[in-house]
Amino acid sequence: MVSLPALGALNIMRLGSPHSAILSAVIFNALIIIMLVPLALKGVKYRAIGASKLLQRNLLIYGLGGVIAPFIGIKIVDLIITHIGLA
Repeated sequence: MVSLPALGALNIMRLGSPHSAILSAVIFNALIIIMLVPLALKGVKYRAIGASKLLQRNLLIYGLGGVIAPFIGIKIVDLIITHIGLA
């Protein structure tokens, strides 16, 4: 951002640095993959509900959670990384 200060407007999450942003995203993705492996091996319980109710439920859980959770998780990991001084 030193050479192109206009790129600072793209830092909507206010992460510490480009290095910490990349490291935070990689660490967050690795943690999520580790947490999802048991779920994938176990599977989910089948529920007989209507298609519209199922769509609403899946959009709420996976759509909203898939957009908001990474922002929060990456920000938390970035705060930890910058506090420790890794990046």
